[in-house]
Amino acid sequence: MIGEALKSYTQLYTHMESLITPEASFTAFQRLADTYAPTLSARYTRGGVVRSILEESKSEGALGDNVDLDLNYRKTGNVCITLGEQSRKPIWAFAHLDNISYLTGPIENGVYPLTAFHEPRITPGERDGLALLYDEKSQTLVSAAKGIIVTGEDSNNSVFKTDATDLPPATRVVFQTAAEWDKGTGMLYGSVDDAFGCAGLVMSAIVLSAFDVDALIVLTDEEEGVVGVGNTAFARGSQRLISRTDPNQLPAIMSVTDLHERKPTIDDNGDVVAVPGCGDGALFAGFASGARGGVTPPHVLSAMREVSGLLNEKGISMRENESYVSRSDCVSAMMATQNVVLMGFPGAYSHFLKTPRAHIDDLVALSKSLTVLIAAAQSSDWRKHYLID
Repeated sequence: MIGEALKSYTQLYTHMESLITPEASFTAFQRLADTYAPTLSARYTRGGVVRSILEESKSEGALGDNVDLDLNYRKTGNVCITLGEQSRKPIWAFAHLDNISYLTGPIENGVYPLTAFHEPRITPGERDGLALLYDEKSQTLVSAAKGIIVTGEDSNNSVFKTDATDLPPATRVVFQTAAEWDKGTGMLYGSVDDAFGCAGLVMSAIVLSAFDVDALIVLTDEEEGVVGVGNTAFARGSQRLISRTDPNQLPAIMSVTDLHERKPTIDDNGDVVAVPGCGDGALFAGFASGARGGVTPPHVLSAMREVSGLLNEKGISMRENESYVSRSDCVSAMMATQNVVLMGFPGAYSHFLKTPRAHIDDLVALSKSLTVLIAAAQSSDWRKHYLID
């Protein structure tokens, strides 16, 4: 069935190979990861990077006319890439553009108490931090002070230690990183959660812009947030988008791409030896957060297994993740449609227990997998066969 669905895209694989290279993929990741986008700022921080990547692709002749970018789609704060002219898209593909951050309180005893705008997952210790403030002239966030994020015995108890004594309340503080690619091991380091997933979708959009494809690529803000008892404590950006969409305009299927956390192998000195699964390809999963998040229906899982089988035949590795997957924008997607696909990639330390990391081969595989999934979803026969429409 999948072969029939993709028969009009005979040049897709060749086009992917020419554009989705390790070098191009890392460049997209690096530019996004090295631009800080604390929650509620993504559209004018990393959104500008997305715009630059697309504009440069256009000038190089790689971007087709089948694409449009909106940095504040439907006034929801989300950055969206629209492919095609149809008002109702058969598929929406999500990845979150914001990264974790803290909010400062008034300075006390020479340090700023921090309130986490994310789920803290770190042990006691000191980590490089950066305070960011909005600059009216450039209309983006700029560095206000470098310092150290100091975490106590309780991961919820952190302070920002810096020489600056005049930071206003609610100044954003982020973990300071710089994207790196170890070409010997293939590992990428930096803000992988979820600049990695966004880079994969941006690369996918560039490829698909050359074809007759209708899709909405949604790079969300406010996926990160304080995790309360219910799902509505986070993923607010995607919730806002769905609530502002006419039900008749909602897609047949939604995919949500995020990091699938893996437990690293540690040696006796506490150093990371390896992250199991990194380098083995992209992932898809059947349910998230012990079924508190999105749960993919059996018929859609069958469709994904068919897609995975085809991709692996083509030398593109995509595997079914049998381990735990955290919630993401799937908590919003599942309120709009039953047909939610949980895409992702293996990685570790998403919330900076140590330097976050993933693998370049998985970024290439993820981007290609998303490209093929979006192309397959164009087929009404394929959607009807798997009860997706």
